[in-house]
Amino acid sequence: MISPAQRIESSLPKLRVSHSILIAHKKELAMERKFSRIAAIIFTTSVLIGVVGCAKPKVQLQVSRDRVQQGEDVRVSWTSKDAKQVQLNGQTVEKTGAQVFTPDNTTTYMAVAKRGNKEARDSKVVAVTARPAKPSIRISADQEAITRGQSTTLRWTSNHADRVTISYLGTVPISGSRVVSPSQSTTYNASATGPGGTDNASARVTVTDEIPLGDRPRTNAGPPNPTIAALFNQWVLPIYFDLDKADLQPQSRDKLRRAAEWLTQGPNRSIVFRIEGNCDPRGTEEYNIGLGERRAQAAKEFLVSLGVEASRVQTVSYGKERASGTSEGSPESRPSWAHDRRDDFVYVSGGTPRNP
Repeated sequence: MISPAQRIESSLPKLRVSHSILIAHKKELAMERKFSRIAAIIFTTSVLIGVVGCAKPKVQLQVSRDRVQQGEDVRVSWTSKDAKQVQLNGQTVEKTGAQVFTPDNTTTYMAVAKRGNKEARDSKVVAVTARPAKPSIRISADQEAITRGQSTTLRWTSNHADRVTISYLGTVPISGSRVVSPSQSTTYNASATGPGGTDNASARVTVTDEIPLGDRPRTNAGPPNPTIAALFNQWVLPIYFDLDKADLQPQSRDKLRRAAEWLTQGPNRSIVFRIEGNCDPRGTEEYNIGLGERRAQAAKEFLVSLGVEASRVQTVSYGKERASGTSEGSPESRPSWAHDRRDDFVYVSGGTPRNP
């Protein structure tokens, strides 16, 4: 018969084995938990990396001004996020930056941020308006030298101006004329102002005291002479212009060369004459006054370049006052618009009759 002590002793090895198995099992469970935590960390990290790697890029574009005039600058700046590449109007640029442009026309500035197959866009439009034309003004006196008590007419024309002032006269119409009778030699300064700036011009009227008749020197200039006037009309012929133009045509230059050759001959060098600028009836009165003046001045300047003294040449613009045409026609057919667009040359005085 086995005693209780013997039974206990005989079961001890089994208990030791079970305990060892239990300890080993606990270690195995601990290792499994450790590996599970590591796997979870790796998985979470992978997910985060994937999320960041697939984030859609962002870009924001700004302009310093959304409306400019031609010749003015505009600053274009941009910022981006999560972008591998940024382009501005097709050109690769820094991911954040700015550039200055001077657009000639209305322009759209487009920024594109890219990352893989994903991209973001932002754009701004800068409207560009044409810079206003600079004003121009011309002023002249019909007679640049007068004796005290006499009068002369100032004539002026301007373009692209909304305000004209003339010294001693104040604010005047954009184009026009004014009779003046200065008591002393005077320079009339004209200023034209408009959105495009300012232009200035001047005309001087010289005033002298009247010389007593007995002290006056002999001169070839005298009252109108019918014979000389008839010769003048044979040699100095009207010239014609294209629509809205004051440029001299080739045939007009030929006529003026022939006229200058005659006007610079000895007996004719004292002839004083007037160039009258005319227009067809289309357009405003103000516009045509200016155009007629430019046509008269164009002929005067060409004659002066050929040796005719400027002091012998008066100019006046009648604008469309004497227009009679109703259709285009031709310069030779009167009435017609083509005939209306002309410079007339009018004998005033002077010249020496030739001996028969």
